[in-house]
Amino acid sequence: MEFQSPIISGSDLSVTDRLNLPSRRMKLSLEKSSNMMGAVSLASPNRHTMSLMSDDLSRTIFEGDPTFTRIGLAVQRKTLDETRVDLTLNNMSRKKHNEELMSILLEEEVPGVENVLELFESFLQTFQSYGAEHQVFNQCAEYESKCGEQVTALHKLIQMAPQGHKKLAQAQELEQELRFERDTWRLVASLYQDRLNSELQDSEMESEEIWSGLDDATSEDDLVRQLYDKNAIIRQAQLVVDWLEQRAADVYHDSHYSQAEFYGDAVTGWENTLHSLISKKRGISTDNAEQNLVTQMDPDAPNREQSRRLHPLDKEDEMRLLRSVFARLRCGQMDEAQQLCFRAGQPFRAAILEGWKLFHDPNMKSRTDVANTKESPSGNPYRDIWKTMSWKECENVQLSVEERSILALLCGHLKALLPACPSWEDQLWAHLRAMIDHCVEKELRRCVNYKRQLQVLPDEYWNQQLTVESIFSTLAASREKTLVAEGRDQYRIIQRYLIMDDVDGLLEEMSSWLSKGDSWSVHLRPHMLRLMAHLSLFFRRIGRGSSDDLIGSILEAYVLQLVNLGRTDLAAVYVAQLPLPEDQIRLYAQCLVMVEDQQESCEDTERQRLLYLAHQVGLDVNAIAKQVVITLCNQGDNIQHTSDASLQVATSAEDERRIRSLSWLLMDPSMRSQLLIQANTLMRGYLLRRQIEAVKLTFKLIPPDTLKILSELWESRTGLTDLPTEVAAATREYLSIQAYIDALDAFQEWFTRFHHSKPKKTEASVQQQRGGASAQLSFTENLLKEQHLKQHQVEMLRWQAAVDSLTETAIDKLYNVLLFPDGGWMGDSVQFEDEDTPRQQQQQLLRQSCIPHAALLLCNVLTSTHRHSQCLELANVVASEQQSLYKVCSAEQLAQLTKQLRQAYVKLLDLGESP
Repeated sequence: MEFQSPIISGSDLSVTDRLNLPSRRMKLSLEKSSNMMGAVSLASPNRHTMSLMSDDLSRTIFEGDPTFTRIGLAVQRKTLDETRVDLTLNNMSRKKHNEELMSILLEEEVPGVENVLELFESFLQTFQSYGAEHQVFNQCAEYESKCGEQVTALHKLIQMAPQGHKKLAQAQELEQELRFERDTWRLVASLYQDRLNSELQDSEMESEEIWSGLDDATSEDDLVRQLYDKNAIIRQAQLVVDWLEQRAADVYHDSHYSQAEFYGDAVTGWENTLHSLISKKRGISTDNAEQNLVTQMDPDAPNREQSRRLHPLDKEDEMRLLRSVFARLRCGQMDEAQQLCFRAGQPFRAAILEGWKLFHDPNMKSRTDVANTKESPSGNPYRDIWKTMSWKECENVQLSVEERSILALLCGHLKALLPACPSWEDQLWAHLRAMIDHCVEKELRRCVNYKRQLQVLPDEYWNQQLTVESIFSTLAASREKTLVAEGRDQYRIIQRYLIMDDVDGLLEEMSSWLSKGDSWSVHLRPHMLRLMAHLSLFFRRIGRGSSDDLIGSILEAYVLQLVNLGRTDLAAVYVAQLPLPEDQIRLYAQCLVMVEDQQESCEDTERQRLLYLAHQVGLDVNAIAKQVVITLCNQGDNIQHTSDASLQVATSAEDERRIRSLSWLLMDPSMRSQLLIQANTLMRGYLLRRQIEAVKLTFKLIPPDTLKILSELWESRTGLTDLPTEVAAATREYLSIQAYIDALDAFQEWFTRFHHSKPKKTEASVQQQRGGASAQLSFTENLLKEQHLKQHQVEMLRWQAAVDSLTETAIDKLYNVLLFPDGGWMGDSVQFEDEDTPRQQQQQLLRQSCIPHAALLLCNVLTSTHRHSQCLELANVVASEQQSLYKVCSAEQLAQLTKQLRQAYVKLLDLGESP
C-alpha cells in the first residue's frame, strides 16, 4: 500500500462541489462588510497578534515564492485572447495525445505491458554501459530512471482511461510494482554509496573522540552536523527517512487531489467564524449553524473555550488543512507545509513548525572581518521549552488526532504519531524519525554547554530506545493484520534487508523464493526476477555478496525467464556472469534447448546468431553446442534393441527433431569431431531400433568433407597425421555405418531390379513359343509378333546387364561389411581403458545383428543369381578365424545361413560343377 495523503482519505467533496456550496457566499458578504467597516473591523487584537507572529516568518520563508501572492501586489496577467489561444492549442494537442493512448488501450490485451517489457533490453544496455567498478552507482541511477519512465507512462495511461475499465487492473498492478522497483534502486544507491564511503573513513570512533574538538561556541546545528558525519547509523537512518519522504512526495505529486488546497481568496483564517462574529456584533440574525461559536479569534480560543466551537465550515477547513500539512511533512516538505498554513490564513501554525529547528548563531565563532557585522541567527534558542510543551500537547485529548500527529512528529512523541501512519512505510518512517530525534537530543544535552537549565523531558521520551532491528521486529509483531501483510511483500522484504545491510540474508531470502510456486501473475514475475538478478550483480560488484551459489541460482532463474519471454538475445550476457565455466555451459545450453523446443523449426541462421552472442561474451561455444546436442539427442541409457534385422521402423517427429539438433555442431568447422561423435551415437541407437531411414537422414546431415576437415585441422594444429584416439574411433565407426548403409542401399536396389523390374512377355509371344495357332495368323500378324519377341529379348538383355552390375555392386558392398579391415565392422582398432562403456555395448549388439544380416543378404544375392560357387566362398569367410564372423552369429542365425549354403552346394552338385 502506497502512502495516501490525509487530504485524500478525509475528503468527501471535490473542489468544484465545495465552491458551489451556498454557504460559500459568506465570503462575498465578508468582503462587503469589510469595505463598509474600514480598518476598524479588521484591526482586532487577534488579527494584529497573528500579523506580528507571521511578519518575520513571511519575509524569510515565503519571499520569492511563486505560489504565494501577497494582498495588494499587482499580478501581471495575459490578455483574454492570448489565454484563449494557449488553451486551444493545449487542448488540441492533449486531445490528440489522449486519442492515441486510447487506441493503444483498446488494442492491447493488457495495456502498457508490452512497452514495459522493453525494460529488459534497457537494463542490459545499462549493465553493459557502466561496466567499470566506479560506475556502479551511475548504473543504479540509470535503473531507477528507466523504471521511472515506465511508471510515468503507465500512470498517464491509467489516468486517461475511463475509471473501471476492465483492462486497467493489470496495468495498475504493473505500475505499482514498477514504483516499488524504482524506489528500491533509489534506496540502494543512497545507502550503499554512503556505506562504501564510510568504509574508507574511520567511522567507528567513540563518542568522546567525536566531541573532543568541540568548544563552548559550537552551536546545536554544528554539533548535529558533526554527529551525522561521524555516526553512520544515524546518518543512514536519515537517508532512509529521506527516501521514505521522497516516495511519499512522488505519490502525493501524482495524486489528482494534490491541487485541492483552496481555502479562500483572502489570507484570513476561520473566515466563516469571523463573519458570524461580525454579523452577531452588528445584530444581524444568524442560522443554527452559527450558534454557540467561540467568542475570540486567537489561535488558542477553540481549546480555551471548550464549550464553544468553530463554524462547521471552518472546522472542516481546519481538518483539511491539518491533514494536508501532515501530508506535506510526511513528504519532507516543511517549507511547503508552512506556506500552506500561511495561505490558509493561519501563520501561527507556520510559526509552530519553526520550533523544532536547531539553534545556530554564526556570531558565536570568532570573526576576522574588519566591518565586524553580525549575521542573523537561525533556529529556536528555546527548543527545549518548545519540545516540552509540544510533548504535553501531544497528550492533550482535546486536540484532534491530526494536530497531535503534527506536533508528535516534530517533538519525537512516537505514540501520538503512529495513529496517523496507516501503512508499513508510514510506520517505518515514524519509528525512524523518533529514533533519530532521540539520538540527536541525547547528544545535544550531553555535549552542548548551555548557559541555562534545560527543560526536563518526560521519562517516556527517554525510554524510547529504538534501533533499526527493534523497529522491524516491532512492525513484524504488529496487531494490525494489514500492516503485517504489507511487511511480507517481496519488495518490502528486499528493502528491509537493504536497510539492515544484511546482504547475505537478502540473497538467501531471494533464492528461497525461486523454489516456491508461481504466486504472481505472468506479467509481474519477470520484473521481480529482473530486480533480484541485478541486485545480485550489484552486490557482487561492490564486494558484498559472499555466496556465489545463491547469486548463480538467481541469475539462472532470470535467464530462463528471459528465454520464456522470447528475450533470448539477452541471455548470453547474464550467463557469462556465472563464476564457474561449467555452470555457464550448462545454463546457456539449457537456454538453447528451450529455443529448440519453442520453435518447430529453428533456422541455421538463428543458431549461428545465438552461438555468436555466446562467443562475444566469452562463453565456450563448442562445449555449449555439444551439450545442446547431447541434451536434445538423449535417448536414454537403455535403448530398446530389435533383434529382427529385417524389420524397418518408421521415423517419428521426435527422431527428426533429434536429427535436426545436430545442426548446432555445423556452425564451426572446429566442432566437426563432436559432430561425428554425436551423430554416431544417434545412428547407433537408430540401428539398434532398425530405424534405417533415420540413420540415413542423420548420415546426410554430416557434410561429406568432414573426415578431410578433421585431418587438416589436426595436422595444422599439431603437425601429426594420426588423429587422436577418440576422433579416430569415431571416424572408424562413421565408416562402418557408411559401409552398412551402402550395403543396404545396394541390396535394396538389386532386389528391386531383380524381382520387380524384370520385363514381362506379351501373351502373343507366349503362344508363339508354345507353338500355338501361329500358322493360322496372317503374315502381318506374324511379323508383328516377331518384332515383339525381339524387343522382349533386347529388354531382357538390358535387364540382365543391369542385374549383373547391381549384383556385383551388392556383393562388393556386403563384403565391405563382412570384411571390414582392422578389427572388423563396428570394432575399434585401438583399446580403450574402459572396455565396458555404453558405446562398446551398443557396438557389440550391432555386430551381433548387422553382420549376420549382411551375410544372409549376401547369400540371398548369390543364390538368386545362381552363383553357387561364391556361396561356398562366403561359407569360408564366415568360418575363417581371421574374421571370426561366426562368433557374432547366434545358433539360429548360423542354422539359417547353413541351410542356404547347403542348398547352394546341392545345386552345384546337380550341375556337375566342382565345389
